[in-house]
Parts: sequence; structure tokens; C-alpha cells
Amino acid sequence: MVLDGEQDIIDIYLEYRLPKETLVNNFNYLYNKTMKKFKHSGAIGDLIYSLPVVKHFGGGEFYLHLNQIDWIGQHYYGSPPNPFHQGRMTDKDFEYMRSFMEAQDYISKFGTMTPQTEITHNLDRFRPVFVGHPTNYIDIYSGVFNLNADDTRKNSSTPWLTVPNPSNVDGRTVVINRTQRWIGAPGPQWAIWKQQGMEDQAVFVGLEEEYTAFKQQVGWNIPWAKTTTMLGLAQLIGGATTFIGNQSSALAMAIGLGVENIWCEARVDMPLDRNEVYFPNMPNITYF
Repeated sequence: MVLDGEQDIIDIYLEYRLPKETLVNNFNYLYNKTMKKFKHSGAIGDLIYSLPVVKHFGGGEFYLHLNQIDWIGQHYYGSPPNPFHQGRMTDKDFEYMRSFMEAQDYISKFGTMTPQTEITHNLDRFRPVFVGHPTNYIDIYSGVFNLNADDTRKNSSTPWLTVPNPSNVDGRTVVINRTQRWIGAPGPQWAIWKQQGMEDQAVFVGLEEEYTAFKQQVGWNIPWAKTTTMLGLAQLIGGATTFIGNQSSALAMAIGLGVENIWCEARVDMPLDRNEVYFPNMPNITYF
């Protein structure tokens, strides 16, 4: 018998009419033996795309393995990680993520991994497969954990994140995050959107240096919404009707939250169908 959590444990004791004191004395032991415990080393976007598999397995405790990013880059790619990740996934990142992770109803606990932490599902198992960029993140995670075709398709076509109290800035419902990762010069779509008046409906989220580069490269004059937590960022993205961006944790949030219209500026250094953020089963995403 496989137990999924505390309610299953209680049901067993009720079914077999075991004494209350037996339940109390053994609950912690049984709970620890049956609770699923997931582990991931980051980065944030990689972690967000692992959550459909976590949800598929019924959720549980989630542990962040700190200070592994630089080693991961050297071990799997033979070089330091790209500058956007280098030195990341520290205690500071954990605190940034905490309220967002705790807001997901299938995460019962969010903590940092220690040598004593017992893990049932090591989500870092995706990394050897991911090196070759064979498909999108979610299909890779699903394959690593041997999910069947139907469950894999469900994972890569269904929103998996929730956010309390979605919001916007002055009624602006177009949220933009454009990083400097694997993109070329701005394409003609930006000029079309400007002619359509989208600039007046838009707000930029992300780092201040990303915002500065966006204004210089795209030429839009829109406000920047500074956020200090991952939950704060998710609330702005969750309040959007349109999200425009390239590969980033913000894009992962938009996809996970099921934003109505998502425009993804796909990376230019590989074919679209090998982009790790190419999700052909999600009809709300357009690639440009």
C-alpha cells in the first residue's frame, strides 16, 4: 500500500479501529515515511518547470539545494554557468522564493536541503538529458520520472501555478520581461504592437538593467514595476491578460499561471522545436 499523506494515515487507523494513542504515537513516524520530499538545485526557471511533475505525484515537501549552480555548470557543460546564473541559488534566493513556493497548494513545506534531509524525488535528475536540448523542460522532467504519454501531455498543456491576489500597475494588463539571453535585435512585431497602442497598456518587470536595455533596444517608454519577492512578481504576471518575454523565470511563471496570451521571443541559436520553452500543446503561446 502506498500512502499519500496524513489523511491516508488517519483513514487506516479508523478502518482498523486502532486506539487513538496508537495513532498519536506513530503518526510522525508514518508521516515521515510516506511524505514525498522533492529536491532541486535551481535555477529558478528550471525549478518552476519541474513543478508539474511535483503536482503529478501529489506534492509534498520541497527542498532547495543551495550553492550548486557553479558546480552544475562545470560538471555538465565543462565551463562556468552563464553570467545570469553564476553564483546564484543562495540563502538570498531561497528567501526571495519562499512566499511564492508556500503559496502553491501542493507544497506542504519549502526548506533548504541539509545532509540529513531525506529525499524521495531528486528533480536534478533532469540535467543529463537536458544538456542536449532534445525538447521542452516539462517533457524532459516527465520522461526522467517515467510518466506515460497521456500524463506527459497533460503536464505540458495544463497550468500548474496559482497566485493569491493578482494585481496590476495603474490598470496596465500587458506585462513584459525581456532579458539579454539568446536574443537578437528586436523584430518587427514590436513596431506592430506599438502601432496598436499596446505600449500604453504595458509595464516592465524584472531587473533594472533589463528595463534599461529594453527601453534602449525596443524604444518603448513604459513604467518599470520593481518587485522584491517572487510572489510579488507572480502577482503582477497573474494579473496580466498578455505577457511578452523571452526565456526567463518570468516567462516560466506566465506559462505556469496560464496567462491568456503569451508571446515568447524564442532563442535564436537553435531550432524552435528544440527550444526548452517550446510548448506546442499550449494554445495560448505564440512564438516570434
